[in-house]
Amino acid sequence: MGLVFIKKGAPSFHKALDRRAVELRTPTLFNRDTPSVSRSASAEIRKGCTITLGEKIFLRILNKKLIAQRDNMVVAEFSAPPAEFFGQVESGAGIAKGVVKAVHDLSQTVEIGFCE
Repeated sequence: MGLVFIKKGAPSFHKALDRRAVELRTPTLFNRDTPSVSRSASAEIRKGCTITLGEKIFLRILNKKLIAQRDNMVVAEFSAPPAEFFGQVESGAGIAKGVVKAVHDLSQTVEIGFCE
């Protein structure tokens, strides 16, 4: 009796795994799974600019460079942002909303992430 139960139960388990694998490989228009991307990057603060913690700024791609700007003034430049971070901004028509996560006064750098 126990062996019959195991034989009947085992194939359905494998079928469920196979269905999920097919779902993961199938692209959908409205996918609820968020991609695993770098959510923040480090940027160098421009001279004469001050940035405060928690400030909301715009992230833009300008001449194939990623910059952070407040209104019309560029306040920080990303020297080497992660490819996923750059790609996320690029996929949003080259502009995204960002928030300052950390300010490092000694090194004149700032950690900027995407707004939630």
